[in-house]
Amino acid sequence: MKRRAWLAALPGLAGAALPAWAGEPALVFGLITPRDVERTLASWRPFLQRLGTQLGRPIDPWAAEAPERLVEAFRAGRIDLAWVGNAQALDIVESGAGEVFAQMVTADGRIGYESILVTHRDSPLQRLDDVLRPGRTLVFGDGELRSTSGHLVPLYYAFVKHGINEPQALFRAVRRGSHRQNLLRAAQRELDVATANNEELSLFAAEQPALAAQLRVIWRSPPIPQSPLVWKLALPLPWRKRIHDAIVGFGQHDAGERALLRGVNGLSGFRSSRNHQLVTVADVEMFAAWQQVNNDAALSADDKRARIAAISARASRLELRLKRETAGL
Repeated sequence: MKRRAWLAALPGLAGAALPAWAGEPALVFGLITPRDVERTLASWRPFLQRLGTQLGRPIDPWAAEAPERLVEAFRAGRIDLAWVGNAQALDIVESGAGEVFAQMVTADGRIGYESILVTHRDSPLQRLDDVLRPGRTLVFGDGELRSTSGHLVPLYYAFVKHGINEPQALFRAVRRGSHRQNLLRAAQRELDVATANNEELSLFAAEQPALAAQLRVIWRSPPIPQSPLVWKLALPLPWRKRIHDAIVGFGQHDAGERALLRGVNGLSGFRSSRNHQLVTVADVEMFAAWQQVNNDAALSADDKRARIAAISARASRLELRLKRETAGL
């Protein structure tokens, strides 16, 4: 099956083909969708078109409605490059299919962001302690299970670190959604408290100022490394170097390019990065997994030992992967 044929058939992906170049086939650039597919494609397409022109090779953007579908496609070799969250990047690196090569830099030069919990501004919830108080009366808006800032970081820092391994037990109901869906539902009082991140809140405020004014942030996480770009290791090294240099140099000396970067999540550019930036999310995942097993009263002592041994073995494998250097760059 030709590349465009399987892409068109893959559920959960959408995109628009760019003009064909002679020579090299198009690079497929996968995109997660913290807002929605069309908004994501619209924000990234101008940048990717200019990047493809610089490389002399077309780039086809494809946005996945569910992050796990993008990871599946990447592992199968059907995506060449991708913008992903740290959690998805960890899955890709762990599989051996790809590695981190660049990281977003925001308009104000930051390379980190924060997970947040938001409520309606008139909510009686004033701080994290109010959310953690038992009662099962609240509706919680959680992120997708593989979302770094929408699920994993709040799970670890807001709940597990406070001795709560099963946050759903605190709430009357848990609804999962994207950052934008969580912000919208909290502003409309469909959720009592919800996860998001500070950058998505800023974008939401720019697009929906009246609704954003209805929100209040009641908790912020420690800094999370900005989202990475990953490439598949099967790409020839000369092409990887060429892509790296084009992306890291993008906007350095051209006002038009800087304008395109601002359209991509309000960026000032990209900087070189490596798998090591995933250490934070790996630590979060390993600790949360260990804590869940250790506190599961239904498991026998032997089962606990076996599962904790498996977690430790995975942690050791990950440590080796995350130390991998980006060869030749």
